[in-house]
Amino acid sequence: MEQETSRSVPSERSHREHPQQIHGSIETSDRFRIMTWKDEIILLSSIDIEDHAFRITTEENIDLLSGSIKNTGLINPPVVIRNKSGFSVISGFRRVLSAVNLGWTNISARVMESGTDRFECANLAIADNFHQRPLNLIEISRCYKILSGFCIGKNLAAAASVLGLPDNPALAGKIARLCDLPEQLQQYVLSGAVSMAVALELVKPEYDKSGSQFAEIFDNLKLSLNKQKEFLTLSHEISIREGLSVLELINSADFQNILSDKNSDRNRKTHKIRQFLKSRRFPAIVKAEDYFRRNLKKLALAGGIKLIPPVDFEGNTFIINMEFKTMSEFSELTACLDRLTNDPVLNEIVSKTTLPHTGE
Repeated sequence: MEQETSRSVPSERSHREHPQQIHGSIETSDRFRIMTWKDEIILLSSIDIEDHAFRITTEENIDLLSGSIKNTGLINPPVVIRNKSGFSVISGFRRVLSAVNLGWTNISARVMESGTDRFECANLAIADNFHQRPLNLIEISRCYKILSGFCIGKNLAAAASVLGLPDNPALAGKIARLCDLPEQLQQYVLSGAVSMAVALELVKPEYDKSGSQFAEIFDNLKLSLNKQKEFLTLSHEISIREGLSVLELINSADFQNILSDKNSDRNRKTHKIRQFLKSRRFPAIVKAEDYFRRNLKKLALAGGIKLIPPVDFEGNTFIINMEFKTMSEFSELTACLDRLTNDPVLNEIVSKTTLPHTGE
């Protein structure tokens, strides 16, 4: 039994003239495009479940959905389009898979004819997903990819705006690239372990296919965005400086020994890796830091006095900070300063710690 149904989809022009924002998507009051389908009962075996041209959702688990359909039936039929060998899914991939999982032979579906404009099908797939739930970054990326694939001769930014997608070209371009990342890297983006900016950085040629490995490290150590960027920058600069690949660096025994150290927690491992990378990238500066630290202990400074070396140990300007609450404390600190005037250790620090030029 077939029943013909029409659905209105807002056009780009009507959105520009009469926009109305509803739940993150745009709907309009007039000038609708009419999309027509027929409600049919079709064989599940006639649906090509490997054709993911319109697939948006990243969720693979269908257990809960299968249970719901088993108990209450299929409330919202999937939308499919007829092709030469059967049907392709436009919307409702998990509903189709749930029906297969339940052992069904047939399924109720909304069937669109093969001549239907694929751009309109893309709009329908995206709108249907948007109306169900908020989309994650990878799903939004898939929306852009689907739209761009069928948007020949049309304004992609305008089409994205109609559907409630970000229409800033620079942002859209970055998001669109996410769904082409390696699957493992996409999962780290979804979990929040890696940001969009870092994920896109990790697939650059200079990281020598080490992106997923870096992402795993960032996830295990729970690194902040700034530390992730610092680790990447240092690793890349070391690879240039020493003429080795980034992959060789992070797979080196020294690096891996830090990661596998069972006696160190995440914070300790992060500190050790940071020091390891800095020592490889800036050996002269790290050497100066160690020299300064050793001699600073010999000075036995009073608690309220801090000796601050030049930035990166370049230049010759040292800073002494004093903190006190009473005049008695002030007298103790000034006495300590008087002692430092003739202290050979301080003279050693000032004369030998700074670097005229690091060459880094």
